[in-house]
Amino acid sequence: FSVVNETDRKAAFSTLQAYNAVETTKRRHFMYLQAMETRRNKFNIEPSENENQMLARLLRDHDEQVSAFKAASDALRNANPEAFDALWIYISEINSTLDPLESKAVH
Repeated sequence: FSVVNETDRKAAFSTLQAYNAVETTKRRHFMYLQAMETRRNKFNIEPSENENQMLARLLRDHDEQVSAFKAASDALRNANPEAFDALWIYISEINSTLDPLESKAVH
């Protein structure tokens, strides 16, 4: 957001927070799913009912955050198209910078 004027930055801040919540819930769900799959593949231990329920809750949390982000993003686009565009440029910069680092960490 360093190239964004302060007015657009403030206008987009809550939408950025919603985006960050999407990223957090996605990571939680994926991490838990990956742990359950790794355990199943290594030790042939299936997830318990409680673990499956937790996985479902984590996915529901993520789905809810995606909906909240979409609503915030749509509202920002309607209220301040410049801030909307600046936010998406910033999100793109975040992803292009961090994606290569995350793929290295996985391997």
